[in-house]
Amino acid sequence: MARATGSVKTADAGGSNSVSVWEDDPGSGVLVSRPIPDLSKKPLAFRFPKPAPEPSVYPPGAADFRYWTAAEALRRGADFWSARVPLTKWRVGATLKVILDEEVGLNAYYDRTALNFFYDPSPTGTVYSGESPDVVCHEMGHAVLDSFKPELWDVGSQEVAAFHESFADISAILSAIQLPSLRTGILQDTGGRLYRNSRLSRLAEQLGAAIRAQRPDAVDADCLRNAVNSFAYLDPTTIPNSAPAEHLSSEPHSFSRVFTGAFFESLGAALSAKSQNPAMPTEAELLSVASDLAGILISAIKASPVVSNWYAQVAANMVIAAGSVDARYPPIIKAIYVRRLILSLHSAASIASVPPIVGAPAAAQEELAEIALPADHYGISGVLFVKTPSQSCRFVALSAAGDLSSIQPLGAETAAQVFVDDLFSRGRVDYGEVVLPEARLDHGHRLKSHRLVKTPGGARLARLLFDCDCGCQ
Repeated sequence: MARATGSVKTADAGGSNSVSVWEDDPGSGVLVSRPIPDLSKKPLAFRFPKPAPEPSVYPPGAADFRYWTAAEALRRGADFWSARVPLTKWRVGATLKVILDEEVGLNAYYDRTALNFFYDPSPTGTVYSGESPDVVCHEMGHAVLDSFKPELWDVGSQEVAAFHESFADISAILSAIQLPSLRTGILQDTGGRLYRNSRLSRLAEQLGAAIRAQRPDAVDADCLRNAVNSFAYLDPTTIPNSAPAEHLSSEPHSFSRVFTGAFFESLGAALSAKSQNPAMPTEAELLSVASDLAGILISAIKASPVVSNWYAQVAANMVIAAGSVDARYPPIIKAIYVRRLILSLHSAASIASVPPIVGAPAAAQEELAEIALPADHYGISGVLFVKTPSQSCRFVALSAAGDLSSIQPLGAETAAQVFVDDLFSRGRVDYGEVVLPEARLDHGHRLKSHRLVKTPGGARLARLLFDCDCGCQ
C-alpha cells in the first residue's frame, strides 16, 4: 500500500463491534473506528467474491483492512442514498458485486455488473483505488444514479456523461458527510466556511498523486478533482475534448467540475443561511443541510427531461425543488448557478412562473429517440444507431455565454453526433467485429467506455461502463 500523506491520525476509539477504516482517503491519513457493516442489508446489498475477514482492527496496508474500509464506505453511502431516492434495488438487482483488485492500473469503474477497483505501483508503494472511500463512494454514485435514472446510461450527450461524473463526485462528498468525526473536523479546518479547499472538497488525494506522478497535468495539484473551483459553464462544443487539468475540456470528468463546483458552493452557502450562527455552524446543521441538498438534487434529476442542455434543466429543477424545502434556498441556488453560467439570467428569472409538477414527470415515461448517424468516417460500413437527448421539455432552461446571453441548445441529433465524434477521437470505443483493423484508430490498450454492436444496416453504440478515464491503465 502507498503511504498516507502526513502522519496517520485516529479520530475515534475502537471497540469489539467495530472495524478500523480510512475516514475519507488514504491521502488524508485519518483512521476512524466504525460499526461492522452489514453488506447483505437491503435494499442495496453488496457481494464481495471472497469471504469477509474476521472483523478486527487491521493495520493500514493489510488486505483485510482494505476490505473493511471499502465495505464500510459502501454501506454508509448506500444507506444514505437508498433512503433519499428512495431505491428498492440496484439496476442489476438486489445485490451489487464488488471487485477490489480487478487488474493493474490507476482506475476504477462501474459497468452495470459490478464496482471494479484497480491497483498500481507508485513512488510510495502500491495504490489500491478500492482503499479510498472517496473512490468507492464515487463509483457507487454511478450505480445509484443508474438505478433511478437509467436513461442517462446510453444517451449520446456530453453534458449527461459529465453529469454522471459530477453526481458520482457529489456522492463521495455527501457520503463522507455522514461521518460525525469528519463533519466536526471539516468545520474546524475551514473555520465554519464549508466552501473552502479541504479534504472534503478534495476527491481521491492518493489516487490523484499516483496519476500525477505519471501524467503531471492530468489531475489537480492536490487531488484527483477539487469541488472548490472557479470553473464556469462553457458550451462543450466550443472547447477541446481534452486539456490539462487547469483548463476545462468537454471530456466528462473535466466538464463535470462545473456542476460539482456549483453544487458544493450551494451546500456551503445553504449551510451559512440555515445555521443559527453562520460564523460557527454545527456538525448537526451540516448533516441537515447536506440531506436537504441531496433531496433537492434527486428531485431535480427525476423531474428533468433528458435533453442536450441537461445542466440547465437540472439546475432549474433544483431551484424549483428547493422552494418546497426551505424558502432561503432558491435565491442561493439561482445566484450560484447563474454566476457559474449554468443558468442564464433570463432562465433564472422565469423559473418562478413554472407550474408545479402534478404526479410523475412526463419525461420519465418518454423513450429516447434513436437516430442513424452517417458512420463511414468511423470505419463502419453502414450507419451508427445512437440514442439521443430528445425528451420533451416542460419549460425552457438555458445556460449562458460569457457575455451573459442565453445559449440555444443543440438539436438532439447534433448533440449525439458531437458526443460520438469525441468518443472515437479519444479512443473510448471498442470496435469489436464491426470495423476492419486497417480502418481503426489504434489507441493502444486504453479501457473502452463504449462498444459497437453489429446490427442490420450498420452498428449500434452501447455503453460499457463509467470509469476514471485518466489514461494510466
